[in-house]
Amino acid sequence: MKTIIVTGANSGLGLWTTKYLLELDYMVIMACRNIDKTKKAIAEFSEFDKNKHFIIKEIDLSDFVSIRNFVDDLNDFKEIYGLDCNAGITYAGQFRYAKNGIEETFATNCLGHFLLTNLLLEKFNLERIVIVSSALHDPKIKAPFTKAVFRNINELAYPQINPNLTFTKQAQEFYTTSKLCNILFGYELDRRLKSKNLSRTTLINSINPGFMPDTNLGRSNKSFERITRIFLKFIGTIFGFVDFPQVSAKAIVALFQQNSISGKYFDKFKEIPSSDDSYNTEFAKSLWKGSETLVGSKFLN
Repeated sequence: MKTIIVTGANSGLGLWTTKYLLELDYMVIMACRNIDKTKKAIAEFSEFDKNKHFIIKEIDLSDFVSIRNFVDDLNDFKEIYGLDCNAGITYAGQFRYAKNGIEETFATNCLGHFLLTNLLLEKFNLERIVIVSSALHDPKIKAPFTKAVFRNINELAYPQINPNLTFTKQAQEFYTTSKLCNILFGYELDRRLKSKNLSRTTLINSINPGFMPDTNLGRSNKSFERITRIFLKFIGTIFGFVDFPQVSAKAIVALFQQNSISGKYFDKFKEIPSSDDSYNTEFAKSLWKGSETLVGSKFLN
């Protein structure tokens, strides 16, 4: 039985992805920040087959120690087949920081998955890696969000207050830029693995699952954020730009099933070009090197 790790598997897209993988008889490691919340989500999800093979393991992707402990705790597994880099956050308001002092969006969405993926590759022969990004990574997309802007790694990790933008607008840029960084990382990882001429083949692809205001990105119960999500879902349903996790999760699962495509970007089931910046190899190399410095380890050099 093949094993797949799904980060952020306790809600929305991650929970539906887990359900579909279990139906295909994969073993799923549900990698989540809060085990009790994950158990509660499973108990309340009537379509979740609790007799399938899954386990829940704690991981905080904004905490490098937690990530290393998570990987160390996988010694009972001889092989891990795949990794779904699904977990992600965004928030509104003043800047938030991880335990290591790095801005929380960048720490969680980018550095956490960078470290987790590379540590797993050192330990297991991963065959499939799926990185969940967003159409918002592309500044050409027309959306009411601050555009993605790739910056020096230290500016991404330790951003300065921009007096010309509200905190909320800056937080939106943290998120959209993190989604750009996800794709830059995926392409660079694909290039580095191919250059090593390893005996194993690891297929790495990024995906835009669509706009899903129902998902639990914000880790916040503020009334304003809840009302905003309800409003966006209502308007998006009317005008047809809202997607639903039970549909998008099938596109993610399809990438674990395919046998030849790597180093690509998908809009749900369809392979499409990603943004111009996402193909910038200098950005990708800079992000990789800077990420190594911040997490304190070198990989695939």
